Amino acid sequence: MFNKITWKDGEKLTYDYMKKKGYKIVYTNFSCPVAELDIVAIFPKKLQIKKLKSELKEKLKNSTNQKQKENLKISYKNIINKTNDLLIITEVKARINDKFGYGYDAIDLKKRKHLIRGAKYLAKDKKFANLQVRFDVASIDNGEITYFENAFAS
Repeated sequence: MFNKITWKDGEKLTYDYMKKKGYKIVYTNFSCPVAELDIVAIFPKKLQIKKLKSELKEKLKNSTNQKQKENLKISYKNIINKTNDLLIITEVKARINDKFGYGYDAIDLKKRKHLIRGAKYLAKDKKFANLQVRFDVASIDNGEITYFENAFAS
């Protein structure tokens, strides 16, 4: 019973975190014949571009080489031009203590395959068909969230 409450609290914490960051939550506890996905969201193109521009600004500030600065600008321009909305599949793992490891420790190969099956199922829906997918993990440990973007590649 206590683990279920912790899991629910962890999911709520993750939901709130993602909303605050600008993610558009599409589903929570999405269930389909091949998988159950904790949180499915869209990370809008506009927010990604804002984040990329911020990263570029920081890298340019730390660079003293003019040629390197020009290469960074070109590289980021190419990335920004290819940017679209992202489909985010977030797995939430909550732990009340570290007796059995941290939440992110529970994302093994079997779990990854499960999440990939769910993403492939979602891709059959027209509204998600052309979106790139990113897999994130929210590790809730002792009530604190650690959010891992792009936690593993498909």
